[in-house]
Parts: sequence; C-alpha cells; structure tokens
Amino acid sequence: MSYTASTGKLVGAFKGTNGEPVYVMFEQTYESNLYPRTLNWNAQVIGGLEAVIKRIFLSASSCEGGGLVGASGRPITAEGYIAGWMKELANPVQMDDAVFELAASSRWNSPIPESDVGRIIGLLKAKGSDRIAAGLESGSVMASLHADHDALSVIYDGLHIGAWRIIKSYEVPLHGIRNPELGYKPAKAKVHSLDTPRFIKVREDISKHLMQIEDGSWRCVSGGYGYIYVGNFVNSIWRDELTQPGSYRNRIKAYREAINNACVLPTNAQIIVENVPELKDWVQRDIDGIIAEAGHTITGGVVQINIPTDRSLLYRATDLPSEHTKWVFAESAPTEQLCLLAG
Repeated sequence: MSYTASTGKLVGAFKGTNGEPVYVMFEQTYESNLYPRTLNWNAQVIGGLEAVIKRIFLSASSCEGGGLVGASGRPITAEGYIAGWMKELANPVQMDDAVFELAASSRWNSPIPESDVGRIIGLLKAKGSDRIAAGLESGSVMASLHADHDALSVIYDGLHIGAWRIIKSYEVPLHGIRNPELGYKPAKAKVHSLDTPRFIKVREDISKHLMQIEDGSWRCVSGGYGYIYVGNFVNSIWRDELTQPGSYRNRIKAYREAINNACVLPTNAQIIVENVPELKDWVQRDIDGIIAEAGHTITGGVVQINIPTDRSLLYRATDLPSEHTKWVFAESAPTEQLCLLAG
C-alpha cells in the first residue's frame, strides 16, 4: 500500500487585522509510490487557530491505517503526529507579507481551480470580501497575505483547496525568526471522564468490530475496521482541543484501547437486516448468499440471520449497510466480567 511520509512541520504566523494570530501551515512530505522520492514543502492552510486545528486532526486521522507515516516510512500514532504540530504552533515563525495574483484556470496548479470558482465567489461574498469576489468575477485580483487574510482563509482552508497554489515550496520561511508571542500554548485541561463507546470483536480470527451507537444498538460501521473507527474519531474531536486543550492524547488512547481490548461476539448472536426491499441489488444478492448457508427467518422486509459459522460468510455480513443492519445478542453478566478483565 502506498503512503505519504511526513518529514517536517512548520507554522508561520502574523497578526491579523483583528489583532488575532493568523497561521500558515507548512508540511514536508514525500509519496512512497513516486520515484525518485523527493521531499517537498507544501503550504496547506491559511487561517485562524480553528482552521489549523481542524486541518491537523484531519491529517492525523490517516495515521492509524498507515496512510500517513513518519520519516523512512516508520509508523506513527495520531496523537504523536498532533503533538508535533502543537510544538510548532507554540513557537511559530514570523510570516512576512506577500502579494498574490488570484485567478481561476484549468491548470493543475492554478491559484484557483476553474471548477471551484463559483463556490469560492459565493463564500467570499458571504464573508464580506467583495473586492476579491468582484475581481475573480472579472478575471483576476491581487491579494495581500496580511491585509486580505480573511478572504485567503476562505479560499485556502486546507480542506477544499491548499495554500500551496499561491505559496510555492521555495517561499517557505524555513529560516524565519520565531515569535512565540503569536503561538498557541494553552494550559492542558484536566479531563475527568472520557466518553468512549463500547466495541465487540466479530470473531477471534476476524479483525472487525461492532460498535454500540447512541440508541444502544450494535452496528458494524464502516466495515468494522478498527483503524477506520479510530481515524473517524480523531477527525471528529478537533473541537475538543479548543475547549479542552491537550485532551486529544488520552481520548485517542482510550478509544484505541476500547477496540483492542474488546471481547468476542457470542456465537448465538443474530443479525437483523431491516427494509431489505429498499436495499441495492448487490446487497440483496449478498444477503441471499448468506441466508443460503445460515439459519434465518424472514418477516415482511426484515431478515433475521443466525451468526454464520463460515468465516467468509461472516466476513461478508460485516459489509452489509450498517444503517439497515444491527447485531443482537444477550449481554450476560459472565461475558461482561470477562470483557472487563480483558481490558
């Protein structure tokens, strides 16, 4: 599997027009499937603290599955990756002003993709950046990093469009002066309780898990893969970092441990698939293949299936749409105790 290797981090900063720090995120990476492997610095996002934190946690969500690794391809954890960025945020490099020509075209590296200009103009108008919006409507417009950072943060949010389109790799302020006064270094919050969902392993020799969702039912979400569960969780907790600084480390570890220490699904469990006639043809064919080998009952549009003993059939069952499929089993006291001991 190919991966992206993160080999360097840098945060630039300057004081915005409202007196608050504005940040520019830079990351040095290489792609494992490109040869020769060349290290490249890329500007990712221009914006305030919230935009940068959101981007950091989005990138960190790729660590668990191995899509994002460290130098030389070494595995890294999401919490370790986030910690590296927090160190940079605490002591950013002073970012000088720069002027960019903004225009849309079909070139791969154009300042604004032609296909996205309509969306961007709408966002700029909603933000009150009328001069930049009008300039793009007429063809092109000049923008200052310092004076027009509000407009630039709308465009280069790091989610839809990266700031590398206007800040080139040779313009990264690698030797800039550090300015901790513009940094983000909050006191770590004390978190006394962690809301971690419950998980249960589908089978000892299948690395897939069910998750108990808010309504109390057990579902095999996103195929049941542990790394997807963790990745989605990491991506979802960026707001918590703003209200409870530093809590990400314990939250992520607790979530991962809940998956790794999960007990195994009882063999007398059942799978209930609802609203079967509404499902796509390929899903119905999968259900037909499973019930051809497993005990089941059909009542109206609901199929109730005994857990297949065949490994491949059980694996297929974990891929049924989670919004239509719940897993039912009796949670006996002995089983609960074993789960607690395993944790």
